[in-house]
Amino acid sequence: MELTQKQYQELVRNLADGVLIVTEPGDILYESPSIRRLTGYEPGDDVGERLFEHVHPDDHEDVRAAFTDLFESADDGIVTADFRFRHADGSWIWLEARGRTQRATTIGGYIVRVSDVTEAKAREDRLERTTARFETLFENSPDMIDIHTTDGTIVDVNRQFCEAFDQPKDELVGQKVWEIDREINPEELREIWSRMDVGDRTEIETTFETADGTRFPVEVHLTRLPVNDGDRFMVISRDITERKQRLREIRTLKNRLELAVEGATLGVWDWDMRTDAVEFNDQWAEMLGYDLDDLEPHVETWESRVHPDDIDDVRDALAAHLRGNTDHYETTHRMRTADGEWKWIRDLGRVVDRDADGEPVRAVGIHLDIDDSKRYQRELERKTEELKRKTEELEDLTTRLEEQYRTLFEEAPVMAVVTRAENGRPIIEDCNNQFADTLGVEPDALVGTDLAECYTTDSERALIDDGGYEDALNGAFTNESRDLVAADGDVIETRLRAVPRKDADGEVTGTLAMYIDVTERETVKRANERLEEFASIVSHDLRNPLNVATGHLELAREECESPHLDAVERAHGRMETLIEDLLTLARQGEAVAETDAVDLAAVVEACWQTVATSDAELVIADDRTVMADEKRLKQLFENLIRNAVEHGGETVTVTIGGLEDGFSVEDDGPGIPDDDAAAVFEAGYSTNAEGTGFGLSIVQRIAEAHGWDVTVTNGADGGARFEFTGVEFAAE
Repeated sequence: MELTQKQYQELVRNLADGVLIVTEPGDILYESPSIRRLTGYEPGDDVGERLFEHVHPDDHEDVRAAFTDLFESADDGIVTADFRFRHADGSWIWLEARGRTQRATTIGGYIVRVSDVTEAKAREDRLERTTARFETLFENSPDMIDIHTTDGTIVDVNRQFCEAFDQPKDELVGQKVWEIDREINPEELREIWSRMDVGDRTEIETTFETADGTRFPVEVHLTRLPVNDGDRFMVISRDITERKQRLREIRTLKNRLELAVEGATLGVWDWDMRTDAVEFNDQWAEMLGYDLDDLEPHVETWESRVHPDDIDDVRDALAAHLRGNTDHYETTHRMRTADGEWKWIRDLGRVVDRDADGEPVRAVGIHLDIDDSKRYQRELERKTEELKRKTEELEDLTTRLEEQYRTLFEEAPVMAVVTRAENGRPIIEDCNNQFADTLGVEPDALVGTDLAECYTTDSERALIDDGGYEDALNGAFTNESRDLVAADGDVIETRLRAVPRKDADGEVTGTLAMYIDVTERETVKRANERLEEFASIVSHDLRNPLNVATGHLELAREECESPHLDAVERAHGRMETLIEDLLTLARQGEAVAETDAVDLAAVVEACWQTVATSDAELVIADDRTVMADEKRLKQLFENLIRNAVEHGGETVTVTIGGLEDGFSVEDDGPGIPDDDAAAVFEAGYSTNAEGTGFGLSIVQRIAEAHGWDVTVTNGADGGARFEFTGVEFAAE
C-alpha cells in the first residue's frame, strides 16, 4: 500500500519517538513534533545545533563521535548513541539516538530516531545495583550458599561454603548435592524439587559431610529460581551444631528446673497483667494447705491472703518493680493458710514481657516456704544471745581460773621457774616468790636473766656445758641435783624437776622447773609432805573451777550449737589431763615404803577392765607374783595398756611375759623408732597431738620408786616391748 505525502507527515507527527533529519555538517534540518514531547522544547525552522548544546558535558564527545561515524561510514548500518539531555524543565533525561548510515538523498540528510530511555536506564541501574548487592551478599554471607541445576550439579558456591568444606570453589563446583548431603538420597531430593514452582521456598534439616568425613547438622532453605537456560535452585545452608547443642542444654536445663521446682517444693505463679489471671502450680496451693482446684486462678487469690500488716510493703515493692525501679520483685511476708494460720513466705518475681508502650503485661515468680526458717531464725537469735551470755560467763570463769593458777604458782611450797630458750641458754621468764625469796632477790630483778647465773659453777656446767638444758628442752628432769647460789653467797642444795614447755604447734619453747630445797636432809620429808599438800591444793583449786566450767559448757550445749563450744570442750579435756598427769608425776616420784605380794596376772586383768581397750586382745604368757605397791603397779600397767591401744589401734594385741629377774609388756603395734627410744620416758614426749606426754614418764617414775630398771626395745612382731628388771619375786 502506498501512502501519500500528507499521510507520511501525519504518521511522523504521531510517532512516540522523535525523528530528526541531520545534515552532514551536523545541522538539524527537521524535528518531528514528538521531539517536543521528549525534550520540552518548541521546534523551529532554523534548529541549528541546539541538540548538541543540551547534551550532558560528560556525554558530549561520545555523541559527536557517534554522529561522525554516521556521516563518514561507508557501510550500510545503524549508529547508536545513549546520552543525557537537559530537558526544558532543567532535569536530565536519557535519550537513545539511532541513525542509518545511508543518506536519504530525497530529503537531503540522515534520518535519526530519538527515544526516551530514562526509565530503561533507571531499571538497568537498579538491576546493576541489585546484582552488585546480591553478589556482595552471596560472597560475604555468614551462611553457606550454593546454586545447583535441576539435575543436582553444583554450579556456584560462596566463600563460606568453601570454608565449611575446606575446599576451593573449583573442587566443589561440579559435584552433586547428594555427595555432600548424606541424609537425603537423590530420589528424595528430586521429589522435593518436583513439588516446587519458581519462587517457592522449602526448609529442611539435614546433615552435610566434608571430604575428611566430618559430619555436621544444617538448616537448609531451598528456593527455585528462573534463569535463561533453565531453572536453578539456590540453597542457603546454616550450620546448626551450636543451636542443636543449645537445644539439648535447654532441654536438660528445663528438666532439671522442673525437678528442682518439684524437689524444692517451690510455688510458681504466672500473672497475665492484662486480665489479672494467674496460673498457680500444685506446690503453690499445697504450700497454703489447698488443692489447686480449690483456688481461683486470679491475682485476688494471692492478694486476699497476704497478712494485713504486710500488704502495704508488698504493694510498694511490687509497684516499684512494675515501674522499672528494681531489677526484680522480692518480699518476705505472711500468708493465711487453709486452716487460718499464718505462714511466712518469700515471694520473688520479675516482669518478663512489656507492650510497645513499656507497660508490663506478664510477670512470673515463685513462692518459697520459709516458715521453719523464720522460727529457726528467731530461736537462733535467742540462743545466740544465750550463748553470748554463757560465753561471757565462761570467759569470766576462765579469768578467775587463770588468777587462781597464778596464785597457786606464787604460793607454791616449792621454788618454781618458767624459762625460755635463747641461743641454747635458759632465760627466766617468770618465777614465784619462793624462788626469789630463797635467793634473796626481787622477782623483777630475776626476770630476763640467764638461769645459769643462779647456779654454782658445777651446776652451771651440768646445765649448759654437759647438755643439761638441751636435755630439759627435749625431755624432763626428775630429782636432778642442782646447787643454787643466793645473793649473800650461800649455796642452796636442791632437787630439780623440770618439764618442757610447748607452743600451740608443739614446738618446745622453754621449761617449767620446780626446785626442792634439800640443803638439810631432815627437811626432805617435810618437802615431800609440802609437795603432797601442793598436789592436793592443785587438785582442789584447779579441779573445782574446771568442773564448774564443764557444767556451764553442758548448759550451753543444751541451749544452742556452736563450733566454739567444741573448742572449749577440748581445752577443758586438755586441762583435766594435764592436772591428772601433773599430780601423778608429783606423787609417783616418791620411793615405795611398803610392798606386798601381788599376783601379776590378776592386776593386769583388772587394769584391762578399767582401760578403754575396744577390740584389743590381752595375752598373759607368764604368771608371776611380785613384791610391789599394788596401787602404783596398777597405775603402771594402765598407762602401758592405754599407750599400746592409742598407738597400736583398737585391734592391737598386748602380751605380758616373764623375764629371769622381772617381766615384760609387749604389743604388736607400729613400735618406736630407734631414734626416739631414748626419749620415750621423757616428760612431754608424745607422738599423739592430743597426748600430754606424761604417760611413759609416770611408768618410769613408778619403776624407779620400786627400785626397778625399765628399758624399751622392739618386740618380736615389730611393736614396742618394755622390760622391767631388778624385780623382787614373792617366795613360794
